[in-house]
Amino acid sequence: MDNENNEGKKAITYFDASSEAKVREAFEHLTGEVSIQAVLQPDCKLSDRTSEFLDELSGITDKIPISTGLKGENPDLEAKIGANLYPVIALLNKDGEYTRICYHGPPGMHELESFISAVNLIARPELTISEPLLERIKSLQVPINLKIGVSPKCVMCPELVQSCQNLAILNTGVTSEMVDLNYYPEFVKKFRIMSVPALIINDEKVKFGGKNLGELVTELEEYSK
Repeated sequence: MDNENNEGKKAITYFDASSEAKVREAFEHLTGEVSIQAVLQPDCKLSDRTSEFLDELSGITDKIPISTGLKGENPDLEAKIGANLYPVIALLNKDGEYTRICYHGPPGMHELESFISAVNLIARPELTISEPLLERIKSLQVPINLKIGVSPKCVMCPELVQSCQNLAILNTGVTSEMVDLNYYPEFVKKFRIMSVPALIINDEKVKFGGKNLGELVTELEEYSK
């Protein structure tokens, strides 16, 4: 959503009244179980957008501690995140450990849904899934890196993003990275992405379309054969 500032220039805002209320309600119970570490780049439009999103978020709720820094300032953290795309919003648990869930681009619009889900899942890692599916998840050949190419306006994207995040919570060998394709044209070109959501497995295989958790596990089992 865009608003006009006093100088007549458009200022991007990521939260309207409805989404602000949703965030406050969703995070009201948090007591430090989740924090955010953003690694930004200088002279980078997406880093500016990321900083704006986090500033707005901190103005809505104080339940999630937020830290930002420039790439290269914290090499130990960057090594743990292991990202090859920047900037990055990394979600950390109560012990300051990287949860293997991150965002390359502000999780606004429809992706706010996946962001809220991820934060609550980290804080309360309780998922109701069948025992057979859980066994299949634990048996996946890892490590697995999952990048989900999205557009914030895509209504099908949050399901796949959440499926990947759920997998990262349930299997410590899985990493989930949401990528806002509007800001990564070289990424789009490299993987020949024509539609969203796009799932990139280990920077090798590309699959298109939404998937629930069971369908995602089946896809990864096929990939490993």
